[in-house]
Amino acid sequence: MLIAATPPDILTPMMNVATSPANQQKVARAAQLLQELLERSLKRGFHGTAELVLSVQDGTIQHIRCRVDQIDK
Repeated sequence: MLIAATPPDILTPMMNVATSPANQQKVARAAQLLQELLERSLKRGFHGTAELVLSVQDGTIQHIRCRVDQIDK
């Protein structure tokens, strides 16, 4: 009896890009930056905006932009 072998790459699912090493590092950094943004902005006397922007290409985080704009009243 002859059984055709199936290539292993067909049965193996693609790596989940959300859990790739590159994304895991960027997600950890984004969480750290978000914590810093919250500490800087969630206090009395702060008026303005705090932004955390992720640039994503094909499911992979490329850049993290962090910005705080404070308005003087």
